[in-house]
Amino acid sequence: MKTARLTGFILICVCFVYSALAGVALGETCAEGAKACSEDAYSAKRCEGGEWKVIECMKEEGKLCEAGACVEPWRYGAPVWPKAEDEPRATVESLAEKANRLEEQAVRLNIHPELKWMNGVQLPCAKVECAPGQTPPCLDCSKADPPEETATWRDVERWHSGENDGLWSGLYLGAQAFKYAVTKDEATLQNIKLLLDGEVTRMKITGVPGLFTRMFVPPGIPGLESPEMSRYVSDPDKKTNNWVRIGDEGCVWTVSPETMQWVKSDHCGLEEFAGWSWLDNASKDEYSGHIFILSALSKLVDDEEVQAKVADLASKVGMHMIKNGMEFMDWDGKNCQFGRIRAGVLDDFAGFNAALALAFMKVFHTATNDERFDKWYNDCLLQRSGKWTCIKGKNEPVRDYSKYLPKNGLYRGPEGCYNNYDSVSMHMLAMFSLIWHEKDPELREIYQKSFDVDVMRPEGQPRAIIKQNNPWFNFMWAAMKKVGPGSDGHDYGAVDNAIRMMKQFPASKTQREVICPPDKCIHYCEDKSGRPTGNYARPMAERCMTQSFIWWGDPYSLRNCEDNPRLVRPPQDYLLPYWMGRYFGFIDEKM
Repeated sequence: MKTARLTGFILICVCFVYSALAGVALGETCAEGAKACSEDAYSAKRCEGGEWKVIECMKEEGKLCEAGACVEPWRYGAPVWPKAEDEPRATVESLAEKANRLEEQAVRLNIHPELKWMNGVQLPCAKVECAPGQTPPCLDCSKADPPEETATWRDVERWHSGENDGLWSGLYLGAQAFKYAVTKDEATLQNIKLLLDGEVTRMKITGVPGLFTRMFVPPGIPGLESPEMSRYVSDPDKKTNNWVRIGDEGCVWTVSPETMQWVKSDHCGLEEFAGWSWLDNASKDEYSGHIFILSALSKLVDDEEVQAKVADLASKVGMHMIKNGMEFMDWDGKNCQFGRIRAGVLDDFAGFNAALALAFMKVFHTATNDERFDKWYNDCLLQRSGKWTCIKGKNEPVRDYSKYLPKNGLYRGPEGCYNNYDSVSMHMLAMFSLIWHEKDPELREIYQKSFDVDVMRPEGQPRAIIKQNNPWFNFMWAAMKKVGPGSDGHDYGAVDNAIRMMKQFPASKTQREVICPPDKCIHYCEDKSGRPTGNYARPMAERCMTQSFIWWGDPYSLRNCEDNPRLVRPPQDYLLPYWMGRYFGFIDEKM
């Protein structure tokens, strides 16, 4: 009898707790149409037929409850974002005018429709009248002919292709995903499809499902040439990135380091790419760009063709990682040098690798709805169903990956002087996508806390990311930080700083002369490579346009740069934060 009474008491307690959590007391009636929110704002309740109906805003939609309705977290509390109208170094063009100008430049000049990727370019020198005694043609290389304003991809003298082509192009494709979500523009959708086809090629050419090449060179493209023979010499230790060539029979060829002769491999079946060359040894920074593409497109582009290709790519990458123990295996059966995406490996910081691993697998599940990726994410990486040695033969500790997140290695050396800004940018992308795709309130709060105290606002860090005058970082942070009950609310200061940096951004990506102010750009310490660096985070108006994506670099650099109108960098470093700002409501269309 005592056991029966105890069981009944427990059942009553459980029912009461469940009802209380839902904000509904037992026997409570309600007025038709009434609305309310739970104390944590994760669920809403609405009165229907005299009874409360609970809607799980966060668990079902990734949203917060406000006034009985589910709203996007970045819109919680109806924030009124600053417009930075008093920014003294703003360009004469508005934010929207610059976006339109740079969008036009990208399609006209920086995207090769046959290569299907985005890149920087070098334009030809201007032809001038020859002086007496000079032999034509006479050139003035301080000017471009045609100039950037009218040049097209057909005029390019040299494409600035490099080992991070997939990363930079991926960030542009991500920008287009946000643009499409805002505008539903058909031309933008067609641009997305063109670039997504380039992603398909970037994987297909390797002959390994899930493996992207760093860069590729088809035959017959003006301004883009395969490297010299020495770059094809194979490296048995996989310590360098080497080129491979696809022969007429569809097999990969390399150069023997012993004989310096061409050698055919048994990696074949690539007849479609006969005569092409590509660079092996993929890395995690490259993959950060590829996974960002899958993250953004799966969330934002409601087109069946796009979704099908995204799901296929995500499935192949995800299964490749599971099959190979969270590592990327190259065409030759060897591990890629910087392709280990697991916390227990000793070649990088555990928290950094953990963030990438969690974000990658979460994106794979969202993009494919394949429960194998959800199981790997929850039961392998997070160990939520008990101890499971899922990554075998790697000496990988069996541990919840979320516990590693504080050990991210983002702030290195005295006062952060040794910071690796590649890692900072990759980690930011990972945390952004991880929180954006996560709907479980408990996990989301764990990730948001790490994003705050370990990444953006770490205590006692003079080079904290929040201080770096980086609008891309600030918009990702403002969109994904914890808001609502138990938080310090929206970060209006981060958004204000981001808009100011965007207002300072020039309307052209040609290289301009910039002299770092000598009273501010003072040698303070050495960076991780032994180069002098300062302690002044340069605002956009004082940054050199020498990178494909300016927000990926060191904001404390002391570098100056010269004017060079022949070099035209790709504009995704303006377009990505701009369209993210538009999507999340930080920037309105009239600014």
